[in-house]
Amino acid sequence: MQELLLQTKGLTKQFGRFKAVNQVSIHIKRGAIYGFIGRNGAGKTTCLKMISGLSTPSSGEIELFGYRGRELSQVRSRVGCLIETPGLYGNMTAYENLKIKCELFGIRKVGYIEEILKTVGLEDVGKKKTKHFSLGMKQRLGIGLALVGEPDLLVLDEPINGLDPQGIVEVRDTILSLKEDRNMTILISSHILEELSKIATDYGIIHRGSLLQELTSEELMQRCCERIEVVLEEPKRAVPVLDSLGFRNYQVVDKEHIHIFERLNESAQVNMALAKAGILVKGISITSEELETYFLNLTGGAAND
Repeated sequence: MQELLLQTKGLTKQFGRFKAVNQVSIHIKRGAIYGFIGRNGAGKTTCLKMISGLSTPSSGEIELFGYRGRELSQVRSRVGCLIETPGLYGNMTAYENLKIKCELFGIRKVGYIEEILKTVGLEDVGKKKTKHFSLGMKQRLGIGLALVGEPDLLVLDEPINGLDPQGIVEVRDTILSLKEDRNMTILISSHILEELSKIATDYGIIHRGSLLQELTSEELMQRCCERIEVVLEEPKRAVPVLDSLGFRNYQVVDKEHIHIFERLNESAQVNMALAKAGILVKGISITSEELETYFLNLTGGAAND
């Protein structure tokens, strides 16, 4: 099993009687791009603030690089974060903004700032003041600031929120290059599953402060891909029948549904074999699901409540 770089156990944040985050336990493997997906107000930012050390949990535990509790102070410097909007000095250039943070970290290495600017695709901005940057450029500079100090974990809160398509592509390419070139572990939140699906290796889905699901990108794609969907009572009774027909790639989803991900042209044969075995099929169809539809169904429909 791949090493866990970050995990939380029962992480909770309460404001008065309101639980913004309720018993969240996430598991992030070293080298993963972990997509933390949830609607606006689901508790994503509060979670990320606690993980980054910007907010104290009401209860629960965070384990980072094998450290927990008071020991976390020893490894906080290994976490870079961009939460909400990047704090930039508008009258300064990208280079000058990075230089201030480097000085705070005691970093004076020649070429260090230029390398970060190149990493986030801002090597050609020259003396342009950051107040004249596009939103996408500001986000990339924010990521650059989070990279100062060579963190092992990068925490990004909604970095593509409000960006135009070009800005989204630029930020996405920056994140992918960090993963590929530095094998960096990245925790990135968003409310747009379709966009996260282009880069994430793993997912945690949060709704109303509670973690609904953790799954890999392969598991997500399997749940959303084209399949035979069989509706019947006691799906476990159908398992020996499917096995006898030579099916291997199928899943008992719940008390009424089986999804079959192969030989999609054989639904009639499946229906007939189940009937012969005395298993009543309520419905059988070829179906698929869009990523966003899957996410909306999981979090209770289209209403953003």
